Amino acid sequence: MANMNILIEKLNKIKPQKIGKEPFVILSLEDFEKMREDLEMHESKILPAKISKARKEADEGKVLTFDEVKKKLKLA
Repeated sequence: MANMNILIEKLNKIKPQKIGKEPFVILSLEDFEKMREDLEMHESKILPAKISKARKEADEGKVLTFDEVKKKLKLA
């Protein structure tokens, strides 16, 4: 439930902008993906731990670049 509260706080900080006559909300792709993950986590019992672990690994730099993935898969 804490993740849902954080998501709601983030959404409350977003201000719609008018482009022409229609209001739009503009998010970075990273923010959008995190919000989508948070919503999926809320629906699942095992996803929260997996996503939290993956985010921690990414923050610690334990990720592969696209080129490294291609080399491992022998696509490069």
